[in-house]
Amino acid sequence: MLETIRGRAAEFRAQLDGAARVQERLLLEIVHRHAGCEYGRRHGFGRITSAAEWARRVPIVRYENLRGDLDRMIHGERDVLLTGKLLAFEETGGSSGGRRLIPYTKHSLAAFRRGITVWLDDLYAGDPALASGTAYWSISPAGRARAVTAGGIPIGLESDLSYLGPALAGEIAQTLSVGPEVAALTDLGQWRMATCVQLAADERLTLISVWSPTFLLQLLEYMFAHGSQIAAAIPNPARAAYVAKVLARSLADPAALWPALRLISCWTHGSSGGFAARLASLFPRVTLQGKGLLATEALVSIPLRALPWPVLALESAYIELLDAGGAIRAATAAEAGGEYEILITNDSGLYRYGIGDRVRVHGFAGGAPLLEFVGRTGITSDLVGEKLDEAFVAAALRPLARGFAALAPEEKSYALLLDLSETSHEIAPELARRCDQQLRANPQYAYARDLGQLEAVRPVRCDDPLGRYLAWRLRTGQRLGDIKPPALIVDAAWRAAFT
Repeated sequence: MLETIRGRAAEFRAQLDGAARVQERLLLEIVHRHAGCEYGRRHGFGRITSAAEWARRVPIVRYENLRGDLDRMIHGERDVLLTGKLLAFEETGGSSGGRRLIPYTKHSLAAFRRGITVWLDDLYAGDPALASGTAYWSISPAGRARAVTAGGIPIGLESDLSYLGPALAGEIAQTLSVGPEVAALTDLGQWRMATCVQLAADERLTLISVWSPTFLLQLLEYMFAHGSQIAAAIPNPARAAYVAKVLARSLADPAALWPALRLISCWTHGSSGGFAARLASLFPRVTLQGKGLLATEALVSIPLRALPWPVLALESAYIELLDAGGAIRAATAAEAGGEYEILITNDSGLYRYGIGDRVRVHGFAGGAPLLEFVGRTGITSDLVGEKLDEAFVAAALRPLARGFAALAPEEKSYALLLDLSETSHEIAPELARRCDQQLRANPQYAYARDLGQLEAVRPVRCDDPLGRYLAWRLRTGQRLGDIKPPALIVDAAWRAAFT
């Protein structure tokens, strides 16, 4: 058990019935805290006394709408989008866009912490045996050097443990399977080897927490490909011999490395579903828990053991939902079965801000919606009016049951990108045909195919497409542990990356 957060999950569950009140109270705290900044004065934050008034006064924004204000903050100007001191900017990137810098303050970090501590308390209270061993935490990627903005503000937090606060970070630090010094390595090859050596050496591992399942799968593949080198670097001779024996086998039994492992936490929704299923097959006796939706901008939902889907993180950000018709409602007023884009209001100077993530509502826990991440808004392809979006494409690809499958636009058709190690030359055309049939559920796509405006989906088998995609996104500034496997790739540079 983590003593500093004991009882947090029970406190959170007690608030679920009054979810709307909790959300509105949080909103008004944020609004009044930042009423004196330039943006707050511009939109009359000081006169807002309810969520309804908030919705009338304040516009919906995207990153592009705030770019000028954020640039002033990047150059050191204060009290522009928020009141108070900035601790750092955190870097993020869209699936097809360049980098974005998101401000962090002590209040916005505290908001992350309020949700994370609920999850951790629920996790350890639900399975006390987790506390008997060590844990591997991967929150942000290796491979980037420390940097500052033109105004001298750090880019990136000093440590991933900054999200947890000093007391909890101290407790977590005592259980780490891979030491924090590894995260400071800027050479990706050195980081990968050091991570794998420390993981392989750890026979007490009970918990693995990563974001993308592809992140862990890539580490496992590296371990089995470099087994003798990794085993030779383990100081305990008995453990080294055992690891060498396990890694000499195929990747079919990585669970043998960690007999005490009880739980893997990672994304399981959207385009991560197929990769999560592969992890589950590799660790059949280990619980696979899906992550909630945690964006660089805010924590949106939290997985709890007793609930079938992650629940709205009531205390972390004020969440509104935008439906396909442009109507906006508070998250607590969502309709079961509805799909929405997330709008957040937080202590980072982001107000009614579209983060681009879409969710489906699977009912409620008390007054709080249960949310499934289904894809990204804004990632769309429209060659001749078919308007395919990522969530739809991800659903169309799911029945293909392959580890890697992604769609990318060509001149008059779509390429179905497949891993040649997973898909034979003989079966690839059939998968493309089935994909084409699934896409016909979109009437505009079906119409374009029937008219001959679009040709049939074409299979393209690639060598290590996941590795190629990760390398490509790293070159564009995305963080390794933060890269979701793609379902729809709209960047025209995909050909250079995959062929």
